[in-house]
Amino acid sequence: MTLSTKIRPWLIAEVVVVLLSLGLAEVFARGLHLDRAVGVLCLASLASLLVSARLGGRQAMVGVASLAVLSVPAVFSQRDPLLATIVLTATALGLGLSARWQLKPVYWFLVVSLCILITSSPLPPNPTLLEVSRLAIGLFGSGSGAVLLQSKFVSRFEGAPLPVPFAVVHSWRRSGAHALMLASAAVVSTPIALQHHWHTSGLWLILTPFLVMQPVVKDSWRVALHRSLGTLAGVVLVIGLALALPPSVPLQLPAIAAALITVLIAVKKGHRALMITTFTVTIVLFNSRIDTLLVMADQRVLASGLGIAIALGLMALAHPIEHRFRRMNQRIAPH
Repeated sequence: MTLSTKIRPWLIAEVVVVLLSLGLAEVFARGLHLDRAVGVLCLASLASLLVSARLGGRQAMVGVASLAVLSVPAVFSQRDPLLATIVLTATALGLGLSARWQLKPVYWFLVVSLCILITSSPLPPNPTLLEVSRLAIGLFGSGSGAVLLQSKFVSRFEGAPLPVPFAVVHSWRRSGAHALMLASAAVVSTPIALQHHWHTSGLWLILTPFLVMQPVVKDSWRVALHRSLGTLAGVVLVIGLALALPPSVPLQLPAIAAALITVLIAVKKGHRALMITTFTVTIVLFNSRIDTLLVMADQRVLASGLGIAIALGLMALAHPIEHRFRRMNQRIAPH
């Protein structure tokens, strides 16, 4: 039996699961009368599926439940920069601490939906508690549905990638320091995004440091390069789609195609820059109209550039501190 024959069944199953997960998210949105939230529920469903594929169903459900809970203060903070900063700072601390078990690079996908709820909420400016509750239920339902589909269906096929084992990777001191770095970035970026009403562009400003910054500072420079390359490539693709797609074509079609490619790259552990490219296209298409694609692409480059600058600035401050601690550890280590 050839390698391609072994791989094909689980790849087909993965494609089916992605389509079912996105369809389930739309069913939840329509059923809960959250038509404007279809995009954010689809992204949350896709993120939950990615977390499940990389970390397993149990870890994915923890992330889905956390997103549903945090969505409540997130939606109420869309006109309150202080509350938004508190929500994202708390999220940054938790995300940073999760690096101890190497969960942060995957949990990051769920933070996308949370940032969208803060910068471009699909609910009215002053939502009722019922509306917010319906949104939280939709996020949890679509996310948990995607997790169940991924863990119960794809894993049965021979050759399907196994989740990464749950194990300690970093010390509490390193993961705690990383959490403080991410929190500092959130404290800087969130007020800028909300006070200047950047809306969707603010998403990229807030989100970029979460992806770029790593527990080991020296690793962040390489990730920042990959992030920049992925962003530029994603923008080029979005611009090409804006010029090529006729107005009659729904953006959901290329968005679903980009989502499928993103999942396949992620589960096969493809290159970071390539995955960021397709995920960038997915996010933009699920939160855009055909007449705003070019504007959003341009704004995304500027916001991501500022986000990278914030991350690199904090990394530059942290680098000598990390180097000093490393030298201290080498001196006190037994010979």
